[in-house]
Amino acid sequence: MFAVPFFRWLIWVSAACAGVLWPLVAFGNDAGPLGMLLGFAPRWWLTLPWVVLVPVAVRIGKGTLGGGTAVVAVAGALVTLFGVAQFEFPSRLSAISVGAPTRGDIRVVTYNTDVSASLADRLRRDVQAWDADIVLLQDCKGVVADSLRAIFGEAAVKDRFCIASRWPMLSLDDAASLATPPDMRLRPDLFAVRVRVSTPFGIVPVYAVHLPSPRHGLGAARWPDPANLLPRLRTSLAERDSASAAVSGIVSRRDKRFIVAGDFNLPYGSALLKRDWGDLTNAFAHAGLGFGHTMRAGIFPVRIDHLLVPEALEPTSARVLRGYPSEHQPVVVDLVWKG
Repeated sequence: MFAVPFFRWLIWVSAACAGVLWPLVAFGNDAGPLGMLLGFAPRWWLTLPWVVLVPVAVRIGKGTLGGGTAVVAVAGALVTLFGVAQFEFPSRLSAISVGAPTRGDIRVVTYNTDVSASLADRLRRDVQAWDADIVLLQDCKGVVADSLRAIFGEAAVKDRFCIASRWPMLSLDDAASLATPPDMRLRPDLFAVRVRVSTPFGIVPVYAVHLPSPRHGLGAARWPDPANLLPRLRTSLAERDSASAAVSGIVSRRDKRFIVAGDFNLPYGSALLKRDWGDLTNAFAHAGLGFGHTMRAGIFPVRIDHLLVPEALEPTSARVLRGYPSEHQPVVVDLVWKG
């Protein structure tokens, strides 16, 4: 007899918590030091209790618990899954595929290799499996860069960016040279590069991005350091704030079609991501299925690697691959040329 009122109380409290967290995630994610902790927290864990609570509510709802609690349980589960944990469902049903998705006009892979030399030995096999037209690697150098050159015959390598394309690449520019007027927040060896790719559909500027890591701030939370927690979170947030705004400023929106991809170190839903990149379509949010976690550091799985395009390019599928020997995992996106 005790179980019924207990589960009713637990379901209503859990649903109330989901209702509170949803707007916090929607509007407070990465908006300040505490919002930064929320944005990088493993929020998908909150979906697990509902696996038990929803069936219990539905089963007991026919009796003492009441059908209203079953409705609350289902609503709480949906808010937690889609609003708090940010599970994605593609906007087009055709994007859901059991096997390999239908090939688009342009297939792009973006992948932070974490300076992993072991990737060089498997890169040829991976590139063949990806069947990509454009490959963007961040934290790429040494033997991995050499291996990419050997596979494609031509690869643009600058600092820790490696870009390869099956189509001709016309130019390579770093972030600092693209800023007009010069932006002191951009250093030539950091944040972004642009390569202009001559595709069969026209010239497409492709921007590879790698914004500053939040590790310094999050480390104070993972290994409790109360005295330095807020200062380190503020410093980390300020670094990403400045870099995101500066890199967004060099991406020419006058180009009808362009691609921006890489390790933004901004969780999906981030206030900074919305502010600086909200005018573009996020490929996984548009055409992905699932949580889309692209990076795992201990218990912190997050979606921080993104591919963004303007309206003239539409993502038809977006997948995060698994099983790669680095904290990040590759993101594969198919795009169609509109107009």
